[in-house]
Amino acid sequence: MKIKSLIPLLILALILSGCSKKATTTKTTPPAATKILVNELPFGERPFTVLVPHTSNRVFTFYTQNADKAKTASLDLEYQSGDLLKGARASLDTPIPNPFVKAIVLGSCSTGGKCTFDSDLKSGTMKFRLDFEGKTEVHVLKGDFTFILGQQNLPDGKVIFEPSRTNLKDNLILVNSLGVPTQVEKEVVLYPIVISAVGNKTVLGTLTINQSGVTEAAIYDG
Repeated sequence: MKIKSLIPLLILALILSGCSKKATTTKTTPPAATKILVNELPFGERPFTVLVPHTSNRVFTFYTQNADKAKTASLDLEYQSGDLLKGARASLDTPIPNPFVKAIVLGSCSTGGKCTFDSDLKSGTMKFRLDFEGKTEVHVLKGDFTFILGQQNLPDGKVIFEPSRTNLKDNLILVNSLGVPTQVEKEVVLYPIVISAVGNKTVLGTLTINQSGVTEAAIYDG
């Protein structure tokens, strides 16, 4: 008798379980990852960018022209100070003025205003991030620079500058300028370079370029 009375209860329980409302799950589509393109911005659309030294060698000036086409932009710098890797970061004002100029300290400062400055400066890398209105991808322009007093060649060895005796003790910076200040009609087979000095001092020396396929060079003296 006990067994017979249990059977309908078990069947009822199974029926109720089978008829219970099935839980629903909502699938959410994750946002698409931002695509970062490195050095793929067309050459004619790249901003012309220079790092200008200071007599103290404790600061340099970041100068960029034609970056105002971007909605937002930021700069990341890494450079070698002796055996240490140092860095600096800066965001450009919005809307971006043309040209944009900003002084960057080669060191660090406390909230109390006390600063320590880096020495034995050698070479570094610049990453210029550009976000454009209406585009899902982000463009990053990456280029190297070197403090000629500490290192005469860019890290990839393709460009070497040996200053003359008159410039041996001058603070000079050799930099991949990412873009050029004027339109170039011909194909560019190597990144553009700039040698910047303090003030209007004439820069003299020997420039060596190790790049195959070069047939001529365009020089802009601005």
